Amino acid sequence: MSFSQFVIRNTLRNRHLYMAYFLSTLFSVMVFFTFTVFAFHPALSSGLNKNAQMGMLAAAIIIYGFAFFFVLYSMDVFIQSRKKEFGLLMIQGMSPKQLKKMVFIENLVIGFFATVIGSLAGIGFSQVILWLSNKLMHLTFGFYFPTQALMLTVLSFAVLFLAISFFIQFRLPKLSLQELLKAGDLGKGTIKSSHVKTVLAVFLIGVGYGIALFVQGMLVPVVMIPVIFLVVVGTRFLFNQLSVSVIEGVKKKESIFWKKTNMVVFSDLAFRMKDNARSFFLVSIISTVAFAAIGTLYGFQHMILNGINQVPYEFQISGAVEETAPIQEKFTQLLADKGIQVDEGELITYTNADQVNFIKESEYNRLAKIVNKATIKTNGQAVQLVSTNTMGVEEPAINEVKLSDGSVVTIDKKEKTDVVSAYGATVLVPDKTDLKNMESTAMIVWQPKNTSYDELVSIGKFEEKNRPFMAKSYSKQSITDYYAPILFVGIFIGIVFFVSAGSFLYFRLYSDMDVDVEKFKMIYKMGLTKKELKKMIYQQVGILFFTPIIVSVIHGAVALTAMYHMFNQGMQVAGWQVLGVFILIQLVYYLIARVFYFKKVYHLVQA
Repeated sequence: MSFSQFVIRNTLRNRHLYMAYFLSTLFSVMVFFTFTVFAFHPALSSGLNKNAQMGMLAAAIIIYGFAFFFVLYSMDVFIQSRKKEFGLLMIQGMSPKQLKKMVFIENLVIGFFATVIGSLAGIGFSQVILWLSNKLMHLTFGFYFPTQALMLTVLSFAVLFLAISFFIQFRLPKLSLQELLKAGDLGKGTIKSSHVKTVLAVFLIGVGYGIALFVQGMLVPVVMIPVIFLVVVGTRFLFNQLSVSVIEGVKKKESIFWKKTNMVVFSDLAFRMKDNARSFFLVSIISTVAFAAIGTLYGFQHMILNGINQVPYEFQISGAVEETAPIQEKFTQLLADKGIQVDEGELITYTNADQVNFIKESEYNRLAKIVNKATIKTNGQAVQLVSTNTMGVEEPAINEVKLSDGSVVTIDKKEKTDVVSAYGATVLVPDKTDLKNMESTAMIVWQPKNTSYDELVSIGKFEEKNRPFMAKSYSKQSITDYYAPILFVGIFIGIVFFVSAGSFLYFRLYSDMDVDVEKFKMIYKMGLTKKELKKMIYQQVGILFFTPIIVSVIHGAVALTAMYHMFNQGMQVAGWQVLGVFILIQLVYYLIARVFYFKKVYHLVQA
């Protein structure tokens, strides 16, 4: 038997370990390939959206770098879990040089098949993503055969696997033959946590959260870097120190530890948390980045569209009378040519030397009726108007204002409105009020009757050649079309990072399978039922999957809240929607993973 035949047979006989590593690398290839499909898509490379194209290329570079460290880390975990195997091979006469050669060949073979199969899977997956982008986001990305993406993926990952095959040789366990042979049989002894680092975990995360949640406005970007540093360091201590302290504390509570099968679940949980601390830390940080990136992009788009939705009129012109008059005439003619019926209204705003805006009662109420809003009666007294959406900044109350002739008008009350923009000092006055000798601006509005959205967008193209003119539906559609590719890039990056985090966890689960099988074999012979075994495995997999995700969801919620604080707003529905979707994805991931893992462990326990 040649050395190459030995390597191949050894790989096939350890396929459950190799399969986890193979699938992790295959996933990295598939994701990178799918991204490059979009980066080289004719619709982007032809100049449709240069910002989106640059974002795609930058994202592809980020994902490639991420893939390198992900594959390197996966291979490192894989190598460290094979200490006993390496010891057995060396006692059979394999030299350290041959051991390195074996690992080198194994990694090249796995890399080759992962690149080929991942690229083929990526072709199908990218076409599905193209179809979904067309259906859900209305992006005009046509189908094409990605020759450039295929060549770049094969070349990039050939270099990546060559580099990893070289570097991983330096990560082979540098232990004596006796230590390699006894790996996993000596136990793990006792575990201790640092009280100082445990307290620091709570303190650093608490301080970081406090700053992020209480700082408002433009101070948020200023404190961003210090907050990120505090939370990242605190998270590191949380997993390798605080979690161990909590588990050891739970084990001391007999009412919990001795209840049913909890003893088996908690017996080595502290060691597993310590061993997986680095994985959990990476998963929580990666997932937080995904939450924050998608939540920020989606949140910004949501806020912009909400701002447009605050405008009650479908069409309007604002500006000086001499500027609006010709535009009004052309647009009215356009509506007449298309046979579209509208309600039309006009409002004149007068501004005094103190920058106080005055609006007459009859004109305001005419616009209010057009958009089915409540009218306001002044009863001969002035009323201060305040916009309903104040962005957290309440307009100060005004007691009195001066007219151009020097007379003083007393403010009777304050009323909220969404009929007109009232972010500055705005006063509604009776029609008889003398507003001469003031600077004035006109606002003409049109509200169509029984017109479809597509027709409104089509009419709204009038805005392109008439700047003071605003078309609500057309503006919304333009913003959606402009941000859709950018949002798509952000969502894709977030999903990649999040699913990669799940792959980290899944790989760690399978790398510890041999230890689990030996543990469950012993207690299965003592009378453990299948139902009890399933419960323990489900609990164990649940802790592994959800501990870092719960931490990252909390981190993400705080990060998104801080983002909204830049605009003096609390956490919005858009942020909760992003977090909810990713929790659902992780739940599905967990439900699938636990079933496959249980079947595999149960089969080996019975063997």
